[in-house]
Formats: sequence, structure tokens, C-alpha cells
Amino acid sequence: MALSDTLSVPLLEELAPNGFFYGGHYIVEFDPDSLWYETSLTITALALKRGTKTEYHVFQHFPSEAKEKLSKLGVDAEKLEKEGLLSIWDSYTPTIEYEKEKAKMEREKGNQWQSTKGKPLDLVKSAKSWAESAKAGYPEDEKRWLHIDDNTAIFLQYNDEKTMIDSWRIGPLPFGIRARETPHFLAFVKGVASEAFYTKFEALCDGIIDLKSQEEGGQINNYIRVRMLRGKTFDSRWHRIELGADENVKFAGDLSGQEQRRLSSIMFTDIVGYTSLSQKNESLALELLEKHRTVLRSVLPKYHGREVKTMGDGFLVEFESALEAVRCAVEIQKTLHETDYGSLPESGINLRIGIHLGDVIHKGNDVYGDAVNITSRIEPLAPPGGICISGQVYDHIRNKFDFPLVSTGKQEMKNVDLPIEVYNVSLPWKGTRLPSTTAA
Repeated sequence: MALSDTLSVPLLEELAPNGFFYGGHYIVEFDPDSLWYETSLTITALALKRGTKTEYHVFQHFPSEAKEKLSKLGVDAEKLEKEGLLSIWDSYTPTIEYEKEKAKMEREKGNQWQSTKGKPLDLVKSAKSWAESAKAGYPEDEKRWLHIDDNTAIFLQYNDEKTMIDSWRIGPLPFGIRARETPHFLAFVKGVASEAFYTKFEALCDGIIDLKSQEEGGQINNYIRVRMLRGKTFDSRWHRIELGADENVKFAGDLSGQEQRRLSSIMFTDIVGYTSLSQKNESLALELLEKHRTVLRSVLPKYHGREVKTMGDGFLVEFESALEAVRCAVEIQKTLHETDYGSLPESGINLRIGIHLGDVIHKGNDVYGDAVNITSRIEPLAPPGGICISGQVYDHIRNKFDFPLVSTGKQEMKNVDLPIEVYNVSLPWKGTRLPSTTAA
């Protein structure tokens, strides 16, 4: 079991770089009026966009509600479920059915009611079930899922505190979390259990995250912090978070107060002629924009692309690998070509893509720096439906890439001191029409 493998998910990564690992057992303790529910869904959406298999466990929300929220965060939950990247665990429906049955039977039979199905969320039975599953052995596709709960404290409505701690220690923890190599984020609303319970349960965990809300200057502010990470260095200060208009939870400002730099491959995309089309046919322009976003968000996770932000009709995307960035760009252009959208302005999308490799500055969820600026200058040099890359990207992929890379020479760029050599990716379908991959 590779407990040293770190979990790479935006927001968690910013909160504690390299702090969370596969097989890790973490507890989130949150104020009832804090942003945990929204934060949990944001982390889920960000993980899925990065291609991380994710289990979202609902205890106090309908599964359909969680899926609807994820769709607002740019995630197609139904599609990802079918593809085996998302699994919604439903502990809400069984408890609702149990409570309805209990209320009905107690009205009819007084206090003598006992469910024939047994109580839901029975941790004694659960511990046995996890042990049996681990003994039988988990197939590889059941391992290494990120697991996030909306409110694990619901277990305490059907199990006493001692039973929960004892059962968790001998069941889910060793056999459902460690054995499956699952980074598991439990969530307990504050104040529903004794202090002794929180202390004992925290002793079982590899890390503790707190969320709170408090009134300041006549407004409610929300905060998050890491209180403990075993064997890891971390920043234990409170960091303010906020819910954006797009329903994503984001850090309010730079976490550390210092610039965080790293080498990244940056991709810019832009729809050719979009502004002109918007002025002529706004409804069609919006339809094409949604198609563009759907295609990109379906492809990016396959190549570990992190959607940094959208800018009008374009995307800013970050990759750890130059090769994956270019392969991702090729699949995007091929997908757009094969879906036969045609050409603007009638009914289709022509996309330009530019890619550069360089040093970037991370602040919160955003990226800045020369590499970002240079990429924005390279993207307009790409032909409609094409891809342009910088010489820095070329140097990293030239012996590992299938398609020809054609130099356009050194290009002068605005606000860039030295000329940058630029290459076109020669796509084999340019000037041809491929059969649709969706045809029967």
C-alpha cells in the first residue's frame, strides 16, 4: 500500500501542498453555518476535472441534489458515473425511508415498533462487511478513489459514540480506507458529540481540517485551516474562503502571502470569430460556447489538465507535462473535427490553441507570470482548427510525439523581450473530413 503517494487535487493542494496521501484518514470538523457542503462539492468537481476517481457520500442530501450541484460546477455527473470516474454513495435515502416507516408504525403500534430490516448505518455490521471484502481482495478498479462525506456525523443518530469509534477502528479504517488506498475525508458538524468523542476520533486520523464562520465588520466571513497533519509540514493559520458567483469555493487572496512558483505547461484556447458571431447571432454563439466547454471539460481530465479559468470564449489550462498538454490539444481538435460542427459562423467551432512551457506564479487558484503572457501571444498564431507550440515545448516532446512539428521561425511578440520560436502541429485531418465517431 503506497501511503507515500500524495493526492493532487486543487484547493486541497493549495491548503497543504503534498499534505494528503492515498490511504489517508482525515476528519473535517465544521460549523453548521460554514461552507463545508459547498467546499466538499468544489473539491469533488476539481478532482473529477483532474481525472481523479471520486466517491461522494451523501448523508443529508439527495443524490440528485449533489449531481445538480456538480453540474453547476462544470461536471457532467451522469456521464462520469457511466465512465467509472464518479460514484455517489447514498446513505440519505435509507435513513429517510427508515424514519418514515418508524413514524408510521409508532403511530399505529405505539413504542413496540422494530424495523424488520434493521437500523440503517449499522457500524457493527459495516465493520464485518469491510473486513470480509478486504479478505476477499479488492480489484484494482475499486482502489484509490478519493472519498468525501457531506456529514459523517449522521452515523451518531444510529450508533452510540463508543460503538462508532470501536467499529470504525476495526472496520472502515483498516479495511475500507487503508486497504483500498482511499484518501477519506469524513465530516463532523461541531457540537453534536461529546468532547471525548472528538478527541478519541481525532486520534485515529492522519489529519484534521476545521471550517468556521464568524461575523466581522457587519458581515459573515468563512474560514478554513489545517489543524493537524501527521508527519507533514503545514500552515495552521486560518484562511478566508468565499463562495463565488459560479458556486465554486475559492480562497480569498493568496494563502501564504508569498509567491509560489513552479514549471508548468500553459494552454490557451480561443474560438475563431466568436465576437463577430455574438454580434450577429447571440443565441447561436452561446450554443457554440457551451459545446466548446463541454468538449474541453470532457478531454482535459484524461491528460491531467487543470482548468484555471475561462475567459470569455477561451480557456486557460495548466498541465504538469508538456507532452500531455500537446496530446490533449490534439484530442480536442480531433474531437471538434469529428463531431462535424462545421465552420463559423454557420454552425461550428474553429478553435485556436497555443501552448508554452515556463515558470508560473501561483496565487490562490490562479496563475500568472511570463509563461502565461507568452502563451497568450502564441495562441493567435495558430491557424483556425490548429495548434501552435513554443520552442520550449518542442524541446520536451520532439522525440515522443507522433505528428510532424513545423517551425514557423522566431516570432516577435508584444511585451516579450526576445523572439520565441514557434511550431505548428501538423494535424493529418486538416483539409479532410473524417467520419463521425458517433455514427452508428
